[in-house]
Amino acid sequence: MSSESYLESLPVFGWGPIRRRLAYLAVFLVLCAVYAGCSDYNLATGSGNLSMVLFLAANVYFPVKRIVLHYRMKGTQEIMRQLLVYHIWLNTFSFLAACLHCYVALWGNYWLMIALTLMGFLTFFGFLMWIRYQPNRVKKGIYILHTQQFLFFIMIFAMLKGHYVI
Repeated sequence: MSSESYLESLPVFGWGPIRRRLAYLAVFLVLCAVYAGCSDYNLATGSGNLSMVLFLAANVYFPVKRIVLHYRMKGTQEIMRQLLVYHIWLNTFSFLAACLHCYVALWGNYWLMIALTLMGFLTFFGFLMWIRYQPNRVKKGIYILHTQQFLFFIMIFAMLKGHYVI
C-alpha cells in the first residue's frame, strides 16, 4: 500500500459503530476531567498535569515507530494505524488542556506563550495533513513542518524555560 493511500484510508474518527465510539469518548473525557480535578490542588495545575500526561501518551507513537522500523517487524501496520489515530486525538486533547491551563493560570510568560503557539501550530499542521483537496506542494510543506524535530525541540525548550525548569 502506498503512503498516500495509507494516509487517506486512515479512519481518523476511529473504528466501529458510532455509539460505541461516542461512549468511549464520553468515558475518556470524564476520566480526563476527574484526573484534572483530582491530580493537584487546583484546576490550573491539574489541567497542566492532564496536558502533560496526554502529550506523553500521544507521542508514544514515535518510539514505537522507530522500534518497528529498526527491527523490521512484520504485521504491525494495523497497530501503527491505530496508534496514529490515538496520536492525533491525544495531541489535540493535550493542546486543549494546555489552552485551559494557560487560561486559568493567567500566564504572563513569553516562553510559555511561544510553547503554546508552537504546540498549536504542530497540532493544526497535523490536522491539515488529512485534508485531501490540498495541492501536493502545500501538503509536502505541511508534512515537513509537522514531522521535523526542530520545532518540537524548540517547543519543549520553551515549555521548560517558561516553567523555570531550565
